Amino acid sequence: MTQPTLSIAHWVACLSYKIESLADFAALVERQLARAAAEKADILLAPEHISEYWMSFAPKDLPLTQEPDWIADRAAEVLPLLQAAVRKTGVALVAGSFSFRDAQSGKCRNRSYMLFPDHEPVFHDKFVLTPSEKDCDGWFFETGSTLNVFDWRGLRLSLIICLDVEMPHLAHLLAQEDIDLLLVPSMTTQQAGYHRVFSCARARAVELFTAVAVVGCTGGATGADGKPRETYNGGAAVYIPSEVVFGHTGIFTDLPVHKTADDAGAWLLSKDIPVGEIRDIRRGVQGAAEAWPGVWDAGHVRIKRDVQKIC
Repeated sequence: MTQPTLSIAHWVACLSYKIESLADFAALVERQLARAAAEKADILLAPEHISEYWMSFAPKDLPLTQEPDWIADRAAEVLPLLQAAVRKTGVALVAGSFSFRDAQSGKCRNRSYMLFPDHEPVFHDKFVLTPSEKDCDGWFFETGSTLNVFDWRGLRLSLIICLDVEMPHLAHLLAQEDIDLLLVPSMTTQQAGYHRVFSCARARAVELFTAVAVVGCTGGATGADGKPRETYNGGAAVYIPSEVVFGHTGIFTDLPVHKTADDAGAWLLSKDIPVGEIRDIRRGVQGAAEAWPGVWDAGHVRIKRDVQKIC
């Protein structure tokens, strides 16, 4: 029996690329989906806060505190266009992330949508916010509280955002879900942030014995006032368990960190990720991992402290 594989196109979006309207943005995403389809990718993975593209046509006097609400309104308009493009091309889309306004609280969350040609949309509201995302004088997002695990084409997937992947306790929860692929759109200002996110994504592949796909963005948007906004460092990768059968390193594909790119951004194709073979080894169906202990719980561990007080 042939084991399932997945191919992922990572779009390291360059936010310096000028977008003049939501229609422009939707057309750009459709072109990227068409490219992914031509390269026989199953999924197009776009970075966190891809809505930065829209700031070039935002109101010139839009305060920082009102940006999430403005973006949430634009997101509601563009999502049907993206869904139509997904159905047209047949490629699933992790549409980066946008602001989403919760009807009950009236507050915005940083939400990533995954749109499918053959499945209902799935979303994730970011759990762990950066200082700028939780600043009451800035974007002031509220946090999500639900981890969605979903089946698609006989595989089990989950979707989280950027800083979420750095949290060990979240990894412990995910370990109990037997997932075949973890998707991580990200946005990092400094190279240090890129290394935190990508190093932790690589660790999650080892801990969960699964494939982890991550992407970031580069460049920086120009606001409607003509002033440059923050710039970003990003890359792309798929990490898998560090096993002899998978080539030792745990790196399936890797596009190193960079801060700018031509046109709409850099591109990485991760072709035929062996998610089925990884799953069989994880479950002990075929072969055995060299040292992976399975889902490990530290509930039996007790901490003994022998700490001297220093005056």
